[in-house]
Amino acid sequence: MTQSSPTPPVGERIAHLRKERGLTQAKLAERARLSTSAIAMYETNRRQPDERTLAQIAEALGVEMAQIAPHLAAKAAGTHRTTPSPSESQPGSDRPASWEPSPTEQEMSDAPGVTQLVLTKDEARLILFVRMHPDAMPFLQSYVTADPDKRRQLERAWRLIQAFQG
Repeated sequence: MTQSSPTPPVGERIAHLRKERGLTQAKLAERARLSTSAIAMYETNRRQPDERTLAQIAEALGVEMAQIAPHLAAKAAGTHRTTPSPSESQPGSDRPASWEPSPTEQEMSDAPGVTQLVLTKDEARLILFVRMHPDAMPFLQSYVTADPDKRRQLERAWRLIQAFQG
């Protein structure tokens, strides 16, 4: 935390609170249901977490969101809850059943040239994989368009590969 700025950046506050609790970035990531690289990027201020993510991090650290992001404290007090209870979550979704976009998210999605895409964790992983391994795209396209018999054959081959690796 620097002396020149009275309010340290969000990332510095996350790092300070994490270290204060004796947590590694990996452990905080696990508790917050985020990736370790996301925590590292937030702590170094290379990325800024949205309100929902801040709420997950605050919950994982056992603090109020205001301790991490004081500028959001007043706003959060008068708005909807950003962390779902387990009973509110829909299967296969990271969003609660009653989730509605915050005003900021709504403004972003209404901005010209901005496309907001809600993905599951598995969909995001697949997109990241294809971006890192573009040579795999033809195989994935052939799998998606394959007839059911061909798919079963590919799935059997995949299970065999997994069995040999395990």
